[in-house]
Amino acid sequence: MNQKLLIIGAGSVGKFIAYNINQFTQCYEIIGFLDDDISKHNRIIAGFPVLGSVDKLPEYSGNNIAIVWGIAFPAIKKRLFEHYQNLSFEFPNFIAKDAWVSEAVAFGKGCIIYPGTTINYETEINDFVVINMNCSIGHNCGIKSFSSLAPGVNLGGNTSIGSCVELGIGASTVQSVQIGDHVTVGGQAMVVSDVSESDVVVGIPARSIK
Repeated sequence: MNQKLLIIGAGSVGKFIAYNINQFTQCYEIIGFLDDDISKHNRIIAGFPVLGSVDKLPEYSGNNIAIVWGIAFPAIKKRLFEHYQNLSFEFPNFIAKDAWVSEAVAFGKGCIIYPGTTINYETEINDFVVINMNCSIGHNCGIKSFSSLAPGVNLGGNTSIGSCVELGIGASTVQSVQIGDHVTVGGQAMVVSDVSESDVVVGIPARSIK
């Protein structure tokens, strides 16, 4: 019997998991979503019921249920995780079957890796990272917890991404760039130098607009 899975968030990431549950390397039985948008409650979304708000999580704790944070926004995801971190759940990784992952890549827990992504050797991806479609992660990169990469992001080798970073569609880095925590990188930006914590950068080459 497959383990039961609860999806937190019935938006774009949560629906991706629900529609494509058979495209990952593990098998789960989805029981539904929890979402704080009351307009979604008691509806069927992507084939599964929205069971209520996230504050119902304690009702499912300790029942051998896995959960996935189907939330794209790093700050929201981190806040919710920290609020409920004392509950008893498993946080599996969801890695698409057609993603290419080299040997000697390390994952934390609760990561979501979309189709078409490539991850080269000796890269470390921490907890609850989302890497969207067709991203390319070079060798010896590091991505800290709760960060989110939009489709088509390209990281040069030895790039370091901090916690709660948002990288926009098609953003790229040269090798060995260091990006601090809570940074936002705009779509199609080309990051050629280090970015300080909490900065916002856009353009080619990327420049601060904060």
